[in-house]
Amino acid sequence: MKTSKKFLATLFVIIFSIITVAELYGQRNVSYQDLVMRQQQASFDYLTLPGNNNGAVQFVVTFHIPYSSLPFKKNQDRSSRDKYFSTMDLMLEVFKSDEADIDKMKKEDISVEGLEPAGRAFWADTVYAKDYESSQSDDKFLSGYIKVNLNPGSYNYVLQIKRGDQTDSRVSRAQKINITSYSEKKEGDILVSPTFNEKLKSSRFILNTTGNTVEYAKDFYAIAYLPQYQKEESYTMDIVKLSALEEDTTKQSKVFSKTLTDKNIKTDVRPQLLYAEGKPYLNLNVTDNGYTYAIVDVPNSEFENSLYQVTVKNSAGNIVARDKFRSKWKDMPTSLLNLGTAIEMLRFIAGKQTIRKINSGTPAEREKKFHSFWKERDPTPDTEFNELMAEYYQRIDHAYENFSTENTVGYNSDRGEVYIKYGEPKDVTRKFPKDGATTEIWTYSDRQFIFKATTGFGDFKLVSKQSK
Repeated sequence: MKTSKKFLATLFVIIFSIITVAELYGQRNVSYQDLVMRQQQASFDYLTLPGNNNGAVQFVVTFHIPYSSLPFKKNQDRSSRDKYFSTMDLMLEVFKSDEADIDKMKKEDISVEGLEPAGRAFWADTVYAKDYESSQSDDKFLSGYIKVNLNPGSYNYVLQIKRGDQTDSRVSRAQKINITSYSEKKEGDILVSPTFNEKLKSSRFILNTTGNTVEYAKDFYAIAYLPQYQKEESYTMDIVKLSALEEDTTKQSKVFSKTLTDKNIKTDVRPQLLYAEGKPYLNLNVTDNGYTYAIVDVPNSEFENSLYQVTVKNSAGNIVARDKFRSKWKDMPTSLLNLGTAIEMLRFIAGKQTIRKINSGTPAEREKKFHSFWKERDPTPDTEFNELMAEYYQRIDHAYENFSTENTVGYNSDRGEVYIKYGEPKDVTRKFPKDGATTEIWTYSDRQFIFKATTGFGDFKLVSKQSK
């Protein structure tokens, strides 16, 4: 089971599959196993920054690849503390394209065949892991960026990736990008960062390599480029929660609003990309004829785990910067990535009639009833985080990871169901009788469960349960 999970995760890296938490949440028929695969995928995103001259623009592709998706090999250097290593090569190729033709094309029809090359960049690195467990980690990442300088215009681009000892590179689907002169943009981009280190002549941020994704319940900084900034104007940043259901991204409610002051505005600065300690950084350096940015501390700890839109408007109400960000719960239980799956998994603690009731109605109604179900059981109703809900769905993940066999998915096994309902036992004892099947005894403070092996592949059946 674990081998197949890693193999499928690798496939997601190869094809550069990018699916947001919001999109997953809105899809109705998604299996738990699908969600596991998608959680382990690599992340690729792009942004634009000022180029080396006034007309050029830096086109930057960032990447974030979990170690579990890299092919590690044993390190032959016996003096090294790191027992495993993996290599990765990336190439970004950009081609000139006719804007009129691009607009007529569907995304799947985009091609680079016959187009004039406009830029090419390479990136290569080797990462090390101290042991096998680290090499299979979903919490360690290879992160970085690759960039080319482009003049304003329309382009198609592709990424080529080569992992380990592969002889052939895997090529992503061609994508399109329209480059506008940085100083002539009508709307600026908004980046997010968990850190902000301000110095006399520069400000440093960790560049988020997973797109505009922020960690759930943790504050962050929004860095907004303000094109054609006017000092006499007043500017306001607003954040609204969006619906993440189906194709609906309707604005729901404003969760944050701030009138920007001089403390938030940085004028005559130029962003510079740096790389150190395995992480890309963005420096805003003070310079002549630079650009204007707004830097705002966003109280994300007060927000729900959802999709948001952030805008900056001038005093006339015109939008001068706009972007979306999504909140991502680190170590989020897999089932909660999709509303339909989360409702389905209630079957261990809720009856069929209750589940049918929650699962009926529009997507918005289903979401509301699901949250109401857990709100009634929230041990800390005054906080955003519901510990009981998190614990329940974490138990499902544990059952999947520890009790899955070739015959049964972990949460559908007898041991999995007991674990989901009652949690970690105080004691687990295994007995190996000479003339019988292996027996496993789970002891809790008030009850005991006895399981017997039915196959030689880890399958166990509940044969006895006793209350103390």
